[in-house]
Amino acid sequence: MHSFSFGELALIFGIIIVLFGGSRLASIGKSLGEGISNFKKGLNQNEEQKNSLLKQQKTEADHVVDVHVEQKEKDHTHT
Repeated sequence: MHSFSFGELALIFGIIIVLFGGSRLASIGKSLGEGISNFKKGLNQNEEQKNSLLKQQKTEADHVVDVHVEQKEKDHTHT
């Protein structure tokens, strides 16, 4: 893969400034930063939802096991 030298990067950046202008580049950078920030927030919220769902499923599974054990104990006591 080709890596760019400092001179090449400066030339590319200079062309971008001429094409878009400084103020427009600032707004593009701000929008890009906000987009990345919102993406990270979305990932964190997704992780929190997943953990909450797993905790709820574990609680429900534990309840089912408890009911099953209680039923077996009742059946065993009555026989």
